[in-house]
Amino acid sequence: MSMTEWLLQPLAWLFSWRPDWRDAFGRLLLRVGHRFYWGLALAFALAGAWDQFGHPFNKQFSQSSFDWLMRHRPIAYRPDADIVVLDIDESSLAALSQAYGRWPWPRQVLAEVATKLEGAHSQAIIFDILFSDPDLANPNSEAAFDRYVTSSRKSFYPVVRLNPQNDALSKISLSMLNFAQRDPTIPAADVNGRRTIAIVPPYFKSIYDSARVGTNNIYPDKDNVVRWYPNFEVLAGYRIPSLPYRVAQVLGWTPPMLQRNLINWPKGATPYRTIAFASAYRAAMRNDAAFFAQFSGKIVLIGSTAPSLNDIKATPVDRLTPGIYVLAAAIDNSKNKRFLSPLSPSWIWGLEVLMLAASAHLFARTKQAFAVAKYFFIVPSVLLLISLLSVSVGGLLIDLSVSAAIVLGYFTIAKLFDTNSRGFVSGTGAFKATRGEIAGQLQIACLPASVSRDRVLRLLMRPGSQIKLWEPPDTGLGQPWTRQGWVLWRWFARDADCTKVQPALGATGTTELDPGWIDVPMTEAQGSSFPLVQAIAAAATRAAVLRTVKHTY
Repeated sequence: MSMTEWLLQPLAWLFSWRPDWRDAFGRLLLRVGHRFYWGLALAFALAGAWDQFGHPFNKQFSQSSFDWLMRHRPIAYRPDADIVVLDIDESSLAALSQAYGRWPWPRQVLAEVATKLEGAHSQAIIFDILFSDPDLANPNSEAAFDRYVTSSRKSFYPVVRLNPQNDALSKISLSMLNFAQRDPTIPAADVNGRRTIAIVPPYFKSIYDSARVGTNNIYPDKDNVVRWYPNFEVLAGYRIPSLPYRVAQVLGWTPPMLQRNLINWPKGATPYRTIAFASAYRAAMRNDAAFFAQFSGKIVLIGSTAPSLNDIKATPVDRLTPGIYVLAAAIDNSKNKRFLSPLSPSWIWGLEVLMLAASAHLFARTKQAFAVAKYFFIVPSVLLLISLLSVSVGGLLIDLSVSAAIVLGYFTIAKLFDTNSRGFVSGTGAFKATRGEIAGQLQIACLPASVSRDRVLRLLMRPGSQIKLWEPPDTGLGQPWTRQGWVLWRWFARDADCTKVQPALGATGTTELDPGWIDVPMTEAQGSSFPLVQAIAAAATRAAVLRTVKHTY
């Protein structure tokens, strides 16, 4: 059983229960005709416009589609080889626990490794560690870390943006943030440096004085999956930069123009080169210059993948992505302009309208629709391929998943309408004859090709008419009939006296046309399916009927 037959099975059950509804419903389908396809296309086009420009019907569907594209794209970009992660992983926590105990370690440990990295001419050292509180138990370590920050010219540090609802409670004003800049798109009259902002500043004044600071907030979507990264926040005429945005500014890259961007994720759970922090610390303790030489010209991120430190995020490529790799991907996207730009909703909706119009035109041309419908699965496959290629070879995201769903929904409903219309015309499917009708005599008749199809269908639309139309294929046995005329058939009922009752065949109130009905001998069980081959053979023996019919409608 095909999918279409399965979907129409309830209708067949209904008509078997209420046969009087069958023909009334079929005549309604013929009256609506091709207008149905254009009206349906208009309805789906309006639905697509609402989805694109109003309120998405199912935003989760689009988000899940993007996640699928990220995981299954045939070509994923190579992560920037200059980005290296020094990982405070579980093995590093265990290795240094004997000397320094549980995390957090004394900050001098971080300073000693960072000093060696700068000495090896690393391009940047970016901490994914918040330095917001003093370490009262290790004042000497604090002083050592402060000296490192003061002397450093390549290190970057995060701050945390708190809930904006708490801005009014803060004592930190925008003018106090030396890493925030005036937004060039905001008029000077709208700039308010006294506006307060809720933020967790660095504890060390040396970090603040460096101005190499940015927010490192990650805002997942409602399904808790991280897809976007904020580049900066605009507040009272100021731009509060994110950490990747600030790195781009200091290192001379072209910063992203938008406030947030869709992250183009590299493949794999650990896509960037990763070295255990404990290895770097041991190399620093023995002054191993050869070990640190590998970091020359590199952008080194110091952070943790250890699950015990609770910095795990869900991303499209992995539901257990350490936060340090989210930061690495954002920096990679900023440096190499990899952020994805979704295709404008206007273009997507325009494509939907074009495909809907083409589908409506196709169904309005009956025979073409019947032939192409079998291969319609190609259309969503092509749209899917376009979407995969868009995220594989460029920065333009052409996510046509919703468009494919809209066109597929249109085609499904249109195909059901087309199948039902054909079923009523041909007396098949949900419109097949009842057992009582099959008890009659099977007859066929022929009409010349000069009679239009619309006039033939009007015969079927007459109340009480049991006439059906056989439309043969253009090949095989049906080929001669496609050139010569129409083949009608019916189950001819007998009255109680077994005399045949010949209903009028012409238009209402006329009987001038009598095509000459031919009885078809039944060689199979009376309840079997319509013996099409027998009907063709019987019609062929009386083909002269076509030449003798002189009446037209």
